[in-house]
Amino acid sequence: MDVRVLVDIAIDEDPRAPCLWVPSEGWAEFCAAIDQRPNLIGAVIYRNKTIRDGGPLTDIVTGSDQGRRG
Repeated sequence: MDVRVLVDIAIDEDPRAPCLWVPSEGWAEFCAAIDQRPNLIGAVIYRNKTIRDGGPLTDIVTGSDQGRRG
């Protein structure tokens, strides 16, 4: 499954989340798939969400999952 499909699934599962982070390993592939380049702060807008590079070896994470402690 490509990264764009995974991002679409994450957005559909958490539609109220304002943002989403994509692992660094899939960032370039995602940007190419949606035919966009990151803006000055390193984000792209896709399906009315702010999408950013989440760093290496991470999962695709929505804004609702940020800051949670196990």
